[in-house]
Amino acid sequence: MAEHKLLTVTISRVDGAVFSGDVVSVQLPGIEGEMTILANHKPLISPLSAGTLTITKENGAKENFEITSGTLEISSNHATILI
Repeated sequence: MAEHKLLTVTISRVDGAVFSGDVVSVQLPGIEGEMTILANHKPLISPLSAGTLTITKENGAKENFEITSGTLEISSNHATILI
């Protein structure tokens, strides 16, 4: 199997971290529609709307988080998601 390029993702709430690790992709509900973020994405800051945030791990496993709103920041191959 081909090796995936990975993106470091940190998902946090006011009261602490929800997830932190390297993933293949993250799908998020942006205010203008769904976004899929992959490794080496250009820098970006975007508000998020209510919906499902899905991370795909290197082994193909998916993990879902229901969110009501939030903010996404991508910089230096690291996505920080505040929900």
